[in-house]
Amino acid sequence: MPSFTAVFSYRYLSSFKLKCSELTKVNREYLERGLQLCKFALTKLLNETDSDMDKSEKDTEQRILEAAIKEFSLKGFDGARTASIAAEAGVTHAMLHYYFRTKEKLFECVFKDKMQYVLDMVLVPIVRAEGSIKERICKGIEAHFDFLMANKDLPLFVFTTLHSRPEMFREAVNGLAPVFREQLKEVQCECDKAHEAGEIGRVDVPMLLCDIACLNVFPFLASPMMMVVAGYPQERYGEFMEMRKRETVETILKRIQ
Repeated sequence: MPSFTAVFSYRYLSSFKLKCSELTKVNREYLERGLQLCKFALTKLLNETDSDMDKSEKDTEQRILEAAIKEFSLKGFDGARTASIAAEAGVTHAMLHYYFRTKEKLFECVFKDKMQYVLDMVLVPIVRAEGSIKERICKGIEAHFDFLMANKDLPLFVFTTLHSRPEMFREAVNGLAPVFREQLKEVQCECDKAHEAGEIGRVDVPMLLCDIACLNVFPFLASPMMMVVAGYPQERYGEFMEMRKRETVETILKRIQ
């Protein structure tokens, strides 16, 4: 909110202008210029204040969303507590409800936000990015894997919700379905063109996405077990996951030959 001092100063300068109408013409011109400069400076200050507030609100909202993913992932929807989410995000319980109103609304925002981001990350590069179809598919795979590395709680969150609250999961997915289907059509069209040009074999895009999702997501769900079985110590987790990313890319490239 703009400070009281800034608002008062702006109004005071405007009223002061009216009181000085008896000044000589030259003095009035100088006064007018001074007032215009002051108004410009104050307007800029007010706009910057509003901009800072918008950024602060977005940061707060993002912290709540990240804390909610952790809570929902560990405890499921029924076990999750908004008070715990607020504490993890560093906000008051009242502030959390100001942003999201209910736990159901918070869940819906978390799910739709992350799922839409994932879909855009995988599908959009295949259609919009530069390079051959193989290069674009690789970019989509790597972007998806890197996103999961930065959001390790997301796979567990999705699977927990799928089993504990399938009706909420279906409702959230249905909201994304129209856009997702349009994106699928675009990607299928690109793959069909590449096939006709002899760049790749025939590709069924929904099946391709299932392959990518399975290969990318499973390591995040099973990495503790996989690392023990493979004999990798915990400090080599990052190295292990990078190897998995390269393996996924190579597997998919062989799949679409």
